[in-house]
Amino acid sequence: MTSGVAKENRRPLEGIRVLDVSRVLAGPFCGQMLADMGADVIKVESPEGDENRQWAPITEDGESCNFMSVNRGKRGISLNLKAPEGQEVLYALLENTDVLLHSFLPSRARMLGIEEVALHQRFPNLVICSVSAFGARGDLADRPGYDALFQAFSGIMSFTGERDGGPVRSGVSFVDMTTGILAYSGVVTALMGRALTQRGTIVRASLLETAVSLLGYHGVGWLQTGALPRREGSGLWSLVPYQVFRCQDGEILTGALNDGTWRKLCRAVGRSDLENSPELATNAGRLAQRDAVIAEFTQIFATDTVANWMRRLEAQGVPVAPLHTIADALTHPQSLANEMVVEVDGGDGKTLKLLGTGFKVGDGPQHSPRRPPRLGEHAEEILREIAGFDTDRIEALRSKGVI
Repeated sequence: MTSGVAKENRRPLEGIRVLDVSRVLAGPFCGQMLADMGADVIKVESPEGDENRQWAPITEDGESCNFMSVNRGKRGISLNLKAPEGQEVLYALLENTDVLLHSFLPSRARMLGIEEVALHQRFPNLVICSVSAFGARGDLADRPGYDALFQAFSGIMSFTGERDGGPVRSGVSFVDMTTGILAYSGVVTALMGRALTQRGTIVRASLLETAVSLLGYHGVGWLQTGALPRREGSGLWSLVPYQVFRCQDGEILTGALNDGTWRKLCRAVGRSDLENSPELATNAGRLAQRDAVIAEFTQIFATDTVANWMRRLEAQGVPVAPLHTIADALTHPQSLANEMVVEVDGGDGKTLKLLGTGFKVGDGPQHSPRRPPRLGEHAEEILREIAGFDTDRIEALRSKGVI
């Protein structure tokens, strides 16, 4: 569908076209990954724009960093789907589209003419991906929700925070972002299936299903034993020691994830008495004396610098990391070597620095060079190229406020 390029420069999803009608973070993040892998992703917004265009921080050019973080690589069109003419424009675009991505509640989707089952009947080759809050089934399916709400609803927040403090929200919107990743996986899986069956399908992802699945071993632990995890600050209720410790000039995260690493940790800090203690030889024994073990290592690490402890721990093969700020992480040579900071042309001679894609495929380009679109920026070229509209029809739509 989209124009081809030289084979050696192709990205995996070139030739795939996506209409991204989703909003805020999860759906748009999915769309950005599809664009980074070469898909022609059309960002479809209401005339008012995606709500995260208004969220801080805002650049001096008036652009939201929130919006820019999940919309690289897309072309943009505004479209009033409340108007019948807007829905007809959407259907005209879908005639030449492979994937529709949206994040409307079921009742809202029906009102806007994008209910999945009806669309699948009308466009049987289309892959339709809906990103919802509470999932497609159940009494809460039509209820909205955001990331922090599901950190609470899923139980994750109940064991996040300091032992004697209240529940704490994670500093990153990991439920939203992981939902975007799962939606991407579902879309790519559906496209692979379509190559075999010649038919599209419906993909459903939700913040609820993401958050519950991320409970991982904590969830299975409760299902199998009834054990509930506890808040342990930077540590982990089931392992000790394994947390952040303060050094003379900063902090590190380190510890013993197994009994072998415990012995290495003791050697690294020069404490053969701890290594040879039968009461502390197993994780169960250390858990029984958790407070005493943590107090001991708190005193040990306070005696030297981050650099010296890093050197000593790494020499023994003990997992360790300095406690970085975002600035530290985004300027670290390892992050840069793995292309986790990328540059795109921001227009007017400016360069935008954005975050790279969290996975790499082959040796070709790993991100789209296209900057995030301004509201409705590419409307005319999209309608001409994909829907075949002429100037008169485009102007009529514009005069009615449809685009």
